[in-house]
Amino acid sequence: MRAHPLLELGEQYADLLAALDRGEALRRALALLADGSEVAWTACPDADGVLTLEQVTGDWTGVLRALQVPPNTGLTGKVFQAGRAEWVDDYFGSQEITHDFDRHMAGEKVRRVLAVPLLRDGEALGVLALGPREDGTFGDRDIDHASAVAAQAALAVSVAERARLSREIAVHEERRRMAADLHDSVGALLFAIGSGMADLAEVTKTDPELRARLERLQTQAAEATTALRDSLRTLRSSPAALALGVALRADCAAFADRTGLPAELVILDEDPPELAPSRSDVLLTAVREALLNVEKHAHAGAVTVSVQRRDPWLTIAVHDDGVGLGPGHTPGLGLTSTGEALARLGGSVRVVSDPDGGTIWRARLPC
Repeated sequence: MRAHPLLELGEQYADLLAALDRGEALRRALALLADGSEVAWTACPDADGVLTLEQVTGDWTGVLRALQVPPNTGLTGKVFQAGRAEWVDDYFGSQEITHDFDRHMAGEKVRRVLAVPLLRDGEALGVLALGPREDGTFGDRDIDHASAVAAQAALAVSVAERARLSREIAVHEERRRMAADLHDSVGALLFAIGSGMADLAEVTKTDPELRARLERLQTQAAEATTALRDSLRTLRSSPAALALGVALRADCAAFADRTGLPAELVILDEDPPELAPSRSDVLLTAVREALLNVEKHAHAGAVTVSVQRRDPWLTIAVHDDGVGLGPGHTPGLGLTSTGEALARLGGSVRVVSDPDGGTIWRARLPC
């Protein structure tokens, strides 16, 4: 019997939620990894490499929830440092791990543990671990299954983090737009009110009481203007890690408005780069020059701007689907200037034709 369309829609919505929500993705991974008789957990690192047990399922005592695991301690910390799956069939008798968490494992009646790193593009995003409560040994099927679940979980976490970043950038873009609207409307209105009261004050010099009231109103209008200015500054500000993405998305939108061509920003990393303002300014100037060249010369139908960080490099590419570079192409003054500016910071810029059509402009800068 065919499922009702609304049920199918609900399943699709649940799948979409799992793809866009980190917590839901990890909960699903644990459900695939463990049955009701086992403890399972995921651990997420902070900037210092200290892991926190982020999701726990099947536990009895609660002692594992939000437990912090310093680097290379226990099996979870060891696997995160090593970047490979490991297991112990006798947790309390193993000489291969530290025993900082024996009390926690004993409270949960865990007998053995299998841990697998969450790896994406060679980077460890965390650890997925399983702790059965019965004696036994882990076999190849157990390890292969846990590794497959971890690979899918790492992909889901990566997608979810990129979705989170896109949402945050969109929020800050909307805040900047609101700030501009308030400046043009409320700010202009307050200025007009203040000017009008100043004019009235001049023509009411013979009425001290009325003049005093107008001066008080002028003072209140000035205070309101100061408060508005502070609020606009807060609305416009972006965290340093988001500032580059916000500015690039605004540049893409401006390009689309000018040319009528779609321009999309794609950020290929869940952890956005955080650059000093001077370095961001050089990159943004270079990207704007590249977009201007597309507008003038490419005869393109669409443009994509992509950002990717692979330590120690941050790479930004502007890819169009236009006519490509002509024979004997030589860089213009704008490209030469941006290349020199990037080179002073240890970076570089390169422009090549795409074999599939169009042009790829690519800038690199140490980050």
